[in-house]
Amino acid sequence: MTHETSRTRPRPATEATPWVAAGSSRGRVVQWVAFAAVFAWGLYLAFWNLGAANFNADEPIYLDAGWAYVHGDFSANREHPPTAKYLIGLAQLLFGQGALAGRIAVGVCVIVGALILYFWMRREIGWVGALSVAGLWLVLPRGVQSGVRIDRFALLEPFMVVFAIAAMAAAWLWFRRRSWVWLVASAVLMALSVTSKISSVVIVPALLLLPLLDRRMPLRRRWRDTVLGGLVFGAVFAVVFVAAYLPLGIRSALTYMVEFQATHDAQGHLVVVAGVPQLFPQWWANLLFMVDGMGVAAVAVLAIGSLASLWARRWSLVLYLGAAVALLFVFYLGISKVALTHYYYAWVWLFCALAGIGIGALLAAKRGRAATVATRVLGGALVLLAVVSGAYSSVAIWNERAAGVALVLPALDELGVDDGDILVDGMADWEYTEYLDDRETKDAADPDVVAVISKDSLRFPPTPAVTEFLDEHAGDLTVEKLDDVTLYVLDEAAAG
Repeated sequence: MTHETSRTRPRPATEATPWVAAGSSRGRVVQWVAFAAVFAWGLYLAFWNLGAANFNADEPIYLDAGWAYVHGDFSANREHPPTAKYLIGLAQLLFGQGALAGRIAVGVCVIVGALILYFWMRREIGWVGALSVAGLWLVLPRGVQSGVRIDRFALLEPFMVVFAIAAMAAAWLWFRRRSWVWLVASAVLMALSVTSKISSVVIVPALLLLPLLDRRMPLRRRWRDTVLGGLVFGAVFAVVFVAAYLPLGIRSALTYMVEFQATHDAQGHLVVVAGVPQLFPQWWANLLFMVDGMGVAAVAVLAIGSLASLWARRWSLVLYLGAAVALLFVFYLGISKVALTHYYYAWVWLFCALAGIGIGALLAAKRGRAATVATRVLGGALVLLAVVSGAYSSVAIWNERAAGVALVLPALDELGVDDGDILVDGMADWEYTEYLDDRETKDAADPDVVAVISKDSLRFPPTPAVTEFLDEHAGDLTVEKLDDVTLYVLDEAAAG
């Protein structure tokens, strides 16, 4: 490949800065103040009150596996790749064992991802659009049952995504600058993404087919660069992939992962979709989870902003990002038979990038007086909606605290019930195992039962034996509501 030429050089950032000259003293002050404000807000959302929320479903598994990995034991959680767990383990070495350390590592992923997006997009669309991209990624809610932001929990997806962002940015620089160093960097980063969670491998074709977008280059040369780039990318990717898997034993680990995931896909996973428990949800379930997790306002910002990205006429960039979205949709909505409430996180950043490009274009539009006013009003309305959504996230994070089953033992301690078994009903194992100090039981005939905890759950309906137990002791129970958990304490246990 040749070095960057005028045909591939992006237009200067000033084109996307309609109300101040980007190079002026005033323009620089405005840029830095806006940058500082958005990233300060993002830091709050990523790190404030970080240890308060209850565990997410898989969080204890990854925390324990990460801690074991950095101490030489690679036997845990082999159904997923290891890189994210290496980093979760390293974070615990630095900040202390437990959830807070893993969550700090995830918060760093969010901020690093935003920085990469900002400096990548600033060169392409100007600082207003770039700050819109980074701002959407930093402030919009993306919740699950456990909290308002998936990326406030020690899960694999945030690591997968930050490496994917970096890999796609590096590949774009390869496309722009025609420097093979950036292609090698992209391959390394993409391997780290895939070895954090395997599903990001589906976006690799979007990276490798980039040379085909350069329409001013002869078609034969574009195909040559695509093939040669694919060979270089594949070789570097394979080396990093193998290096990441070496401690686990490559053949055994990969065999176990493939067999586990195939079985998981064949057996399904019980989730509630539109109020109905299902093992094999409809293809659109992950889209519904996105609306539920982000809220209608945030999804509207991403949808309208992404459509507006066509207004920017940055065809190669929009097609590149859009191709990655399409590939993820094919996998998550078409191929995978399992849909979980956090899977949509894999593509949210791409929609943030597209919507930010669209918002930047709307705010910078100069297409006649009426059209300019209309587009800037639309751009401003999308920014306002994003701010409102971010404010919702901010309030929710401020008020996060231990809830539900995490309050059971403190409540029993207040009643003087510091011994005996707790009968559990209406919950998945992960919801209570970290909080009951091994006092839980599912056996209603257990003679040591001193209390019962239950939830109203579509996935886990009441157990007849537990219902019978509660009916039998109906006149001898102290009942306390702990958020979504009901605690029943036998009066004789409290009296004792």
